[in-house]
Amino acid sequence: MEMTESTTSKQATPEYILSVLTDSHRQQCEFDPEADREAVLTFETTVDEWRLACDLLAWRQLGRAYDEAWNLGYTDEEWHSVLEPADLRTLRDVCDFIARRATMKEIAAVRILGKDCKPAGAFFAVCSELRKAGADVSGITPSTPLAEYTRKYPGVFLGPISQLSPNKLPLVRVHAPLHNTCLWGFGMGGLVGFVLLCFGLVWPPLMFVGYASLAVMAVSYASVWVVARLPAKSVTFGRLLTFRDLAKAIAHEAQ
Repeated sequence: MEMTESTTSKQATPEYILSVLTDSHRQQCEFDPEADREAVLTFETTVDEWRLACDLLAWRQLGRAYDEAWNLGYTDEEWHSVLEPADLRTLRDVCDFIARRATMKEIAAVRILGKDCKPAGAFFAVCSELRKAGADVSGITPSTPLAEYTRKYPGVFLGPISQLSPNKLPLVRVHAPLHNTCLWGFGMGGLVGFVLLCFGLVWPPLMFVGYASLAVMAVSYASVWVVARLPAKSVTFGRLLTFRDLAKAIAHEAQ
């Protein structure tokens, strides 16, 4: 299918930036055990609360990561002024700061068979974001299954594609059995090791098994970071099965 440009860029608003941050947190809670599911991000949320809720980096790394993601060009000193002191600065400060230089994309309807079609515009916008990430989109049609692309490019769907229409995609489901096994080994190895070491104070032979369990915990912990770099077995978004389903969701049309 011949691709066409179907988005226009305009100045981002603080409200849009906040919607992107809340959407990112909403999705993160589905696959990151360190994320706080109970947290509700608002303009009044402090930077400290935001960092705890999303398990974010210290101010310097955080500022540089967001500066690159939004292509802003701020200095470390400028980011420091908006992120610290973390217990006083709020997401209103952060969103206002990002919005000064950030842009947001607006999906335009594409004329098909004499009618304006916004889902068609959303479809072309999705393909454009995938192409920028290096995906071969030449064979994608509205009926193409999403599965292969969501598995290979989850960051694109959770990032640029989601940002086309924040909070409109269904919750992500990441099926990564090897990663889950490593997490289980880390948790159980630590728990069993601690219990056995405590009982080993009474019956010393248990100390050896306890240390072995802690070794399993350590290996599992190291494996988590290695396995995390591997593609998941599957990444799905609710009942969205094809690019047509995704385009309709982004265009706010009922499935």
